Amino acid sequence: MGVQGFVKREGSRLLLDGKPFRFAGPNIYWLGLDENVNGIGWPTPFRVRDALDTAVEMGATVVRSHTLGASCGHPQSVQPSLGEFNEEALRRIDFAMHEAGERGLRLVVPLVCNWNYYHGGRLTFARWRGYDDAGAFYSAPEVVADFKRHVDAIVGRVNTISGVRYSEDPAIMAWELGNELNDAPVAWVSELADYIKSLAPRQLVAHGKQFKLDAGALAVDSLDLLDVHYYPADAGEMAADAATVAAAGKTYMCGEYGWPDCDLEAFVRGAEAGESVTGTLFWSLFGHDDACGYVQHFDGFTVHYPGTAVGEEAERRIGLLRAHAYRMSGRAVPPPGVPPAPVIDGADAGRILFRGVPGGARYTLEKSTAGAAGPWTVVYDRRRAPLAGPWVDPTRAQVARTWYRLKALNQAGAESGYSAVRVSEPF
Repeated sequence: MGVQGFVKREGSRLLLDGKPFRFAGPNIYWLGLDENVNGIGWPTPFRVRDALDTAVEMGATVVRSHTLGASCGHPQSVQPSLGEFNEEALRRIDFAMHEAGERGLRLVVPLVCNWNYYHGGRLTFARWRGYDDAGAFYSAPEVVADFKRHVDAIVGRVNTISGVRYSEDPAIMAWELGNELNDAPVAWVSELADYIKSLAPRQLVAHGKQFKLDAGALAVDSLDLLDVHYYPADAGEMAADAATVAAAGKTYMCGEYGWPDCDLEAFVRGAEAGESVTGTLFWSLFGHDDACGYVQHFDGFTVHYPGTAVGEEAERRIGLLRAHAYRMSGRAVPPPGVPPAPVIDGADAGRILFRGVPGGARYTLEKSTAGAAGPWTVVYDRRRAPLAGPWVDPTRAQVARTWYRLKALNQAGAESGYSAVRVSEPF
């Protein structure tokens, strides 16, 4: 499919091919560097593809991902130490960028983080020059120059898969100066926004706050998007901020919001009805683990689509997020897509390790003791997707070979094809 054409700003609106462009989708912050599976490391190609496929099934047209740009101070980051750039880390970002574009997804990419998390942040840049105060990121000329070199390395890179320079890739909708830069001086915002525009004139430049709108940034000519985060999601605050941004001739987006403990329906309906709200991006999406179940993250805002056995209310809210993404971009909400066939990775001693699939709400596991052609008997019928861990066949044989196969079902009961058959040796 691929992304065609650049999203442009006209006053307080975004346009694509001359038509209004509005969006909703997830934050998938870990696409370039993860912290959730066996410590800090690069996510596998399966995990990247699975999460992006899930985003598409959820109706997303835009994804925000911190670690495609904000990545410094760790051996597997883009810039492990001052002036040292990690080609393998950049190749992993090439892959994620390319996969997103192939699915028709556009990206918002923060270039630094306000916080000193595993992917580094402005304090990392300050400490490289001997400052213990993160404020030096804005005020020390040598630190500003260092950050500009980091921006150069990202924005000016040529993707090794597509051959397209990042600054010329329409899949990258916006470069965000940084995630939640709460106290960024207007002069710094203006300088960096101008600098990014000089490198990537066809792409948008965004500036984000954690809470409350950065009113001073409204006057920065080279800024296109202003981003505010809401925890919990609040329809009234969003409407007020969006109106202020629109009145200044800029475009507003909600770059993050907490979806569990709020009036979520009022929030998403308010966004859809409010023409000044260009986009919303929920926090945050996690896909399937390579081994079995979903990758887990314990901040209280994790979305596993279409959900696990965590309660009907959570699944209802996740359904609202999906419907909102379709409606926000002017599309009818379709029924759930038919999931692809799952993959059984292991069946030793009747312990079934399998990779879940986007849209797989339930799974049916069958076995045969006569061979790969059957006959088949059901072990688990339409069982909910596992959060973690293998499924154990309670009737597994200790003296005979056993063959297993698996199929997925979406929320409406539509079935995938069967997995390839996997044999379990006696134990």
